[in-house]
Amino acid sequence: MKKSLIALAALAATASFAQTTTGQAGFQITGNMNAGYVSQDYFGNKVNGFEQNGMGTSIIVFRGQEDLGGGMSAYFQHGTDWQFMTQAGDRGSVSSATNLGAQATFGNDQKLVGIGGSFGNVNFGTINNSSLYNGIVLLNPVVGTSYAGGYASIVCADPTCSQVRYDNTIEYKSPVMSGLQLFGQYSAKQNKAVNTNYTTTLGALNVPGMNEISAKYTNGPLTLAATSLQTDATNVATAGAAAVKRSLNTYAAAYDLGNGFRVAALNQKLDAPTTTAASSSNRTSNQASVIYTSGANTFGLNYGTAKENNAARTTFGGGTSKFTGVNYKYAMSKTVALEAKYENLDDAAGTVNPVVPNQFGTRITNTRVRSTLGLNMAF
Repeated sequence: MKKSLIALAALAATASFAQTTTGQAGFQITGNMNAGYVSQDYFGNKVNGFEQNGMGTSIIVFRGQEDLGGGMSAYFQHGTDWQFMTQAGDRGSVSSATNLGAQATFGNDQKLVGIGGSFGNVNFGTINNSSLYNGIVLLNPVVGTSYAGGYASIVCADPTCSQVRYDNTIEYKSPVMSGLQLFGQYSAKQNKAVNTNYTTTLGALNVPGMNEISAKYTNGPLTLAATSLQTDATNVATAGAAAVKRSLNTYAAAYDLGNGFRVAALNQKLDAPTTTAASSSNRTSNQASVIYTSGANTFGLNYGTAKENNAARTTFGGGTSKFTGVNYKYAMSKTVALEAKYENLDDAAGTVNPVVPNQFGTRITNTRVRSTLGLNMAF
């Protein structure tokens, strides 16, 4: 019972990370919807209201699968993150300081088409990378990338700390071999700025290149994962003059202690140099989580630090950010849950929007506090 509730909570919190195949031929619509009260003290700028995404991503996913025989199948997946608490959000508008909504447009989540068999899986599309799957989600599946999870606070899914997937990606997932599974992703860099005489057939995209290799090993209650992700934004027009090659290494481990307890830890090293030492970042992040489930109740605690190792950085150089997240979830049924969350980030290393003003205004302090209380329904 305890383990099944953890699994159900993980499904609700990380609906956008669902498997590419369901194991059954046909068409499916699945997803996750949540809303509730959100209070934020965003670096000295306070805003309160009714919002969503505090209990995982609100998403709708369309899936199709066909059996090809011989143990092979073809499938597709198309996901959209919803912002149903704000009309401006679902029209693709960026929110203002008076509104907690965020930008959302159709098809803005993972999309892919692929083929699978005894050889593993080969997928094409805009695909969630393994730094997300085998790092952030492994660390805390109950919270995932939502509030109190530490995602985008002291840890990142990619070297830019802004993306979990890239355009024009090909992915390979090996079969599980004695508990070991290998992953690989590649996205070719597209740069229309190098030559303005390009065609829309292939060269119209203007995105960084990406390659990632990852391995995950599971043996009973223990799961280990290691991922190396590299991006190349050199000469990509929208990336800015300072953009260069960046790297992110992620190591994560989780262990089921039994009796409802699960512990996990994560280490990340970000190397994001630019044209000057004053603006480059060389960050090390460490985070740990504890999850306890008893009956319908799930409790979570997340704590971590992020050190900006580049002391010469103009802003936040040498600083250390500290993060604490706490969450409680009550399962009303297999798909419906009530949840409360709290997170506190002392961002002395400038890991979140360090100097650029956003919809909440210019940073006044280095502390961000967020609290949520809401309802979640998976389907």
